[in-house]
Amino acid sequence: MSHIRREECETCRQERASKARVAQSVGDARFRQTKFVGAPAIYPNNDVKYSTNKIRAQQFAAHHGIPLAYVIAKDTPSAAVLLEKPDLVKDKREWLQRHDRECGDLYGVLPLAVGMPMALTDHIDRNPAKQLLRGKICYVHSWVLDGNDSMEFRAGAGLSSKLPRVVFVKFPNATWVLPGLDEPGLYPIVPKRSSWFLD
Repeated sequence: MSHIRREECETCRQERASKARVAQSVGDARFRQTKFVGAPAIYPNNDVKYSTNKIRAQQFAAHHGIPLAYVIAKDTPSAAVLLEKPDLVKDKREWLQRHDRECGDLYGVLPLAVGMPMALTDHIDRNPAKQLLRGKICYVHSWVLDGNDSMEFRAGAGLSSKLPRVVFVKFPNATWVLPGLDEPGLYPIVPKRSSWFLD
């Protein structure tokens, strides 16, 4: 029986490495690309990113000595789902274990602290004067609670029973001013709804 030994040429090896979706080492040349060089952080998975966001928010609030508020997403089953699964409420704990990609791409828990840096996760305003696109950095300015809601803070953290009516974020160095507001770069973000499926 004869054996044939095949050696991979350097060009083939580089081509194979360039097609790899996951970095093989810290020396991966893609980390030196322009789009990555200035990145504050790079995550392989969104669940790691979301967990890190919560930890960093806690550290930011503790470092600056300011309270941290938690806004919890509200999951409301449709009437059709309740007819199909009348004991659905018992499964709600399981919903909280799901990745946000399975829940309408919405965060399950959003930490808020005045002055905390944030990045837009969606295109908010494509107006050429604003260009508020995904990835743009802003800072939490303030938020307005629902009229019937109050936030109780314990040990430096607060929890709201309802979603805020609006969260105002501030874009530094912006010169535009929205109608009804008197501060440049101030923009209102309102809660978003999205449908997702249990199966």
